[in-house]
Amino acid sequence: MAYDVLSRLKAEGRLFDCVIEVADKGSPSGRKAVFGKDIIELGRSRIVFLGGETGNEKLAAPMEAVQEIFCSDKVIWRKKRRIERIYPR
Repeated sequence: MAYDVLSRLKAEGRLFDCVIEVADKGSPSGRKAVFGKDIIELGRSRIVFLGGETGNEKLAAPMEAVQEIFCSDKVIWRKKRRIERIYPR
């Protein structure tokens, strides 16, 4: 789970150097990058971080929207993709 990886990084003090990619429907690419230094609160169900137009707004994203976690330019966690059925029922 993404929460387990993020909480371990926070305990080790490495969350500051990480980038979390979150699914965002309002973005043209469909993803938003959240920097570890901007994370305010880390809960089991959501991440609260600073962002928005000014960079000082508190925004929240559900934990299930986390797609990838990068640390030191390496992917350390990636959400498993759902396999779609080829044959219709």
